[in-house]
Amino acid sequence: MIGQFYNPPFKWRAIGRSTTHEKHFFPDRGTLFVPIKQKSKMKSRSLFITALAGLFFCVCCTNAPKTDEAKTTDAKEVTNDNTGETWKLSTTESKVEWVGTKVTGYHTGTVPLKNGEINVKDGDVKGGKFVMDLANMQVSGPKESDAKSNEKLLGHLKSADFFDVEKNPEGVFELTAVKPYKGEAIKDSTDPRQEGISKYKVTDPTHTVNGNLTLKGVTKNIEFPARITISGNTAEAVAKFNIDRKDWGIVYPGKRDDLIRDAIHLGISIKAVK
Repeated sequence: MIGQFYNPPFKWRAIGRSTTHEKHFFPDRGTLFVPIKQKSKMKSRSLFITALAGLFFCVCCTNAPKTDEAKTTDAKEVTNDNTGETWKLSTTESKVEWVGTKVTGYHTGTVPLKNGEINVKDGDVKGGKFVMDLANMQVSGPKESDAKSNEKLLGHLKSADFFDVEKNPEGVFELTAVKPYKGEAIKDSTDPRQEGISKYKVTDPTHTVNGNLTLKGVTKNIEFPARITISGNTAEAVAKFNIDRKDWGIVYPGKRDDLIRDAIHLGISIKAVK
């Protein structure tokens, strides 16, 4: 069959080349001459399919919200000034919202606050502690999601793959430092995915907050900008930032074709009263 033209299978090995044909060895057919134009079409088709697959991947890909990244370090000693007044958290007027993203989409939800308090002295927040009720977290979105799918995801989030709420039903955040904000001005980026706290950055922060965050039995110190206001007998605070779930031992990767991103976005709105 030397010298014949043959439509090659995918498995071949080039062993020579002329201006119009390439010489290939086929285990089942010996040495054949293949038109270069035909091989070029095969390569073009393969490149087109690869490019199309890459485009599809990018279109479907969902990134974490563009927001402040919390600086995460080892847990710090709590040395708050407790000589001020203790103001109680209003659990009905405070909330924690989250956004989790994966290759094909995203999910939103809330975590209720069980209790908390802040220490106020001379019009400034000096300390505080908040307890999150992870056992009663909720999955609420996106808007087009159905209740059955949300309930299934909620069960998975409560399992040992994620927060393991049977062993760790609560999350805790305890302030370690509150300082006046001295960073640059912050510009927000709009994103419709978080429905209750619609923006993803605090564009007018007043303070830089440090605190120990405990999730799944792991405690890390995080730092982020926040807006804190005290008026009369009411103190309010808003913060929005991303954390890396792996820092708290939450390492479940997701499905092979639908990997979960490491960043979790938290939107926190706190109200405490004297």
